Amino acid sequence: MVLGLVIPNNTNSSSKDLVINVLSDEWPLSAKEIFDRVKRRSTVVLSYQAIHKVIKSLEANKILVKDGPKYLINIDWADNIYGFAQSLKTNLLSRKQVFPLTKELIFSSVYEVDQFLVGLGKSLNAGPSDNFALHWHHLWIPLFFSKDTYKEMKNLIIGANYYCVSPSDTPIDRWCLAFWKKLGVNEKIGVKWTYGIDMLIFKDIIVQVFYPPEIKMEIDKVYASTNDPSKLNIEEFFKTVFEKKTRIPVLITHNEAVAKELFEQTKSLFGK
Repeated sequence: MVLGLVIPNNTNSSSKDLVINVLSDEWPLSAKEIFDRVKRRSTVVLSYQAIHKVIKSLEANKILVKDGPKYLINIDWADNIYGFAQSLKTNLLSRKQVFPLTKELIFSSVYEVDQFLVGLGKSLNAGPSDNFALHWHHLWIPLFFSKDTYKEMKNLIIGANYYCVSPSDTPIDRWCLAFWKKLGVNEKIGVKWTYGIDMLIFKDIIVQVFYPPEIKMEIDKVYASTNDPSKLNIEEFFKTVFEKKTRIPVLITHNEAVAKELFEQTKSLFGK
């Protein structure tokens, strides 16, 4: 997954962006040197352990490379960012919109997928009259409102016209369903008509998320064994499943005819 573009010298940036900002000014640096410089730039308190974890994550994603005991930005990643920025600038100046018919992305956790979906939702600038269809194997957004990503998901959903269906019907799904119904969101659970793939449909866009079987099994296990959602250890569930490292392909397709048919079939389940 390509890291979001960095805003130079912004003290409110994420810890990842701050690490990259530091290394764009001075390199190579040890983990301790990076931490010292990030701490001076950040408006929030960050621990050495947290920054070290960020550094190792950036190294694992080939954004940083090691030079002996020190770190610097991977020139190949910098080239990719430069190429993307140049292409974006050209398209913006020409007012040209570029939509490849099919694009595959790979994410390393369920949480990363959810963060991507929030970013996508924001970029679509959907309003109250815009229609979305969602097919998801379980409902979980209301479980995690302690995290900004899911608060943003909520705002996106109530700000547009959503039709969401799920084949599952567990106490947690029913609890989430009750939450959405209070807000007037079109949600149905226990719907056997689904394609077996988690997907979002908007206008001509179809986003398909292919969660690996082991992740789906872990989620199913928690949902099946939880009779009282109020007793669910939400933080533990999130940490062990939603942040678990894995490989999740996401396929984005642009096909107006197929998207329209999928949306209409989903809407028909609500008698509309």
